[in-house]
Amino acid sequence: KYPLAIQDHLLNVYGKNGGVAYDIGCAFSKTLYNSHLGPRACELSLQMMVGAFHGHAHNWRCQINWHPMYIEGTGHTEGEGCEHVFSSSNELARSTRHATPFHRHQTIEQHFAFWDDDKYAALSTFLQNHYREAPTASQTLTAELSSLEGVLDLTQAGFVHFHKEERSYLDGLKEPPIKDRVSI
Repeated sequence: KYPLAIQDHLLNVYGKNGGVAYDIGCAFSKTLYNSHLGPRACELSLQMMVGAFHGHAHNWRCQINWHPMYIEGTGHTEGEGCEHVFSSSNELARSTRHATPFHRHQTIEQHFAFWDDDKYAALSTFLQNHYREAPTASQTLTAELSSLEGVLDLTQAGFVHFHKEERSYLDGLKEPPIKDRVSI
């Protein structure tokens, strides 16, 4: 119920061609598209995915369908922004363990207020650095891709073909490969 309410809000705020990374985005997408939000999510071309950190806990078939690395338009997105925020608050556990509920909430509130201020203050530098790095990254990646295409005698369409071929192979398996079944 709560994830659907969040999706409803995200669809209202961001509109068309949005992407949402969720630890269980692969399974949740079925719930979403079978809910009353399904037609609107389809109409707005919402793309569910599994964040890069959590994606590696999923089997390979799931990863090639839901990992941001394989989804066109996600760029270098890892889909784990919330994890970064939560990890910054882990240090609060030790200092608030024996605090009263009021002081615990006050400390958490202050932590995130300072976190917001710090991120906002650093935003212009972050944007400027990424804007400056983008052309170099694009040139480097384009050159590396061209080199690989030359060495492996591939074309751009070849990469797309390999991805579709791998997806078809994994979809055709009657049960997961033995390596996936015995892995922990």
